[in-house]
Amino acid sequence: MSWRGWIAALSALLLVACDGQEQTLLLVKKGEIPLAIRTTGELTSAQTVELGPPTVKYTWQHKLSYLIPEGTWVSEGQKVMAFDAQQQHTRLRDLQNNLATERQRLESQTLNTEQETEQLELDLAQAKMELDKATLKSSNVDNLMARLEVEKLRIERDIAELNYAMAKVRQSNRIAQMAVDREITESEVERLSSEVNEQRNAIAAMEVKAPRDGIVVYIPNNEGNKPAEGDQFSLIQKILELPDLNSLIIETTVDEPIAYKVSAGDRVDIRLDAIPERTFTGKVQSLGKIVRLKSRREPSKVFDAMVTIDNPDTSVMRPGMAARLSIVERVETDAVAIPQHAIIYRDDKAYVRVKTLAGEREQAITIVARQGGEAIVTDGLEQGDEVIL
Repeated sequence: MSWRGWIAALSALLLVACDGQEQTLLLVKKGEIPLAIRTTGELTSAQTVELGPPTVKYTWQHKLSYLIPEGTWVSEGQKVMAFDAQQQHTRLRDLQNNLATERQRLESQTLNTEQETEQLELDLAQAKMELDKATLKSSNVDNLMARLEVEKLRIERDIAELNYAMAKVRQSNRIAQMAVDREITESEVERLSSEVNEQRNAIAAMEVKAPRDGIVVYIPNNEGNKPAEGDQFSLIQKILELPDLNSLIIETTVDEPIAYKVSAGDRVDIRLDAIPERTFTGKVQSLGKIVRLKSRREPSKVFDAMVTIDNPDTSVMRPGMAARLSIVERVETDAVAIPQHAIIYRDDKAYVRVKTLAGEREQAITIVARQGGEAIVTDGLEQGDEVIL
């Protein structure tokens, strides 16, 4: 229970008539009063996935065409946003047309290679037949043949040998060239097929799906505006986040002059502005080691701190909720809280007026702390005393 709860539970205000004048009395009921440092913070998640435009080749700006409403509970794999993919569809169509052309060329090359290879085989066989014929003629000579006729047969044989050799070279070169042409076309088909698949994946990537279960929270831009359908986004911008509600924490700050009073493990009473009727508890998880300015508008120096929640209620708690925190510095036992306006200061001592049967008297008191407009008193008052306010 907070120290205000203790005051409400342990203190009672009484209205009595005294000499015709109405007095407000505080009935002293001593108990435990936590002394706390008050600050504010914001509910957030320690584990959050941020989502933005996909990384797509040749695309540096994305137009948001669909955005799931903020606050929607989504499951893993559910579409949360999508981007205009018209450019990708146009490029895919062009790539598919080019791929169809190259595949047709490859089919034609295959058919032509078969036909041309057969023709080359026929040409080579023809040259071989001509060589065999010339060789046979040149070997069937006798002494009766004229010398000129013999020389003619030898020359015809030599020409047939050259033609045969040239036919073999031509066949080898042409087959090699056709193989190179086919390899180039196959490589182009492979490249275009890869780009078609890549473009199909790019189109699929334009629909962004939730990588895990969570609740959708929009991320404002530098001007504080939340994303909307039709907006343009660069690759580095983030559009929404999916916080893990099972790891809710509170980010807060502690003023530099009192930061020395705060340590990791300190108890924290938590009240959320959106759920004022409930109080939660937690602990200081960490206190930053570097001091910074709180903001441009509020240049006081603060330390960042993080508070864990003992029993977070994920059915009502949402990231971004404002929180009011009481970091318990220590607990005073056998103490009572007195409104400061009821205290009289004289000669560096503090007094209160106590109602007695004989009237009223001043009672010296010991104040150990002040908070929230009240003084925490440990000595000078007894259980059941009535303090005149």
